[in-house]
Amino acid sequence: MATWNVGPFDNDDAAEWCEQYEAAAPAERTEAVSRVLRRAILDSASLSDTAAAQAIAAATVVRQAHTGLPDVTTPHAPRFVDGAEYVDVTPVLLRLAAAAVELILREGSSWRRGWADDVEGDLAVEALERLYAALGDKQP
Repeated sequence: MATWNVGPFDNDDAAEWCEQYEAAAPAERTEAVSRVLRRAILDSASLSDTAAAQAIAAATVVRQAHTGLPDVTTPHAPRFVDGAEYVDVTPVLLRLAAAAVELILREGSSWRRGWADDVEGDLAVEALERLYAALGDKQP
């Protein structure tokens, strides 16, 4: 995976998912997010770096749509993430997003191992921990 920075959209896999997400009809975007998050949860024992990156991007879209937090400033985010009006954030979707991020954050996960020897590894973990915390901030 080519990674440019520690943000949720700052890698090739997330950027590719964002392109697919943007190409989807607005009515299909909530399901696209849900599908990626469910796959990450179901495949957590063998979650690939690609699936983890895509789930992190999807969870960030959920967080943005739910909280309106403005910290997604990367040029690699989907263009409409600032409004995220195309995602119907339900309690189930929030729980899916939080569960996927929690699994990705676990010690020993493929994602954690991938960042373990990187000079920015701590920053990547902190960014994902902030995402996880934000997903829980407004749980119904």
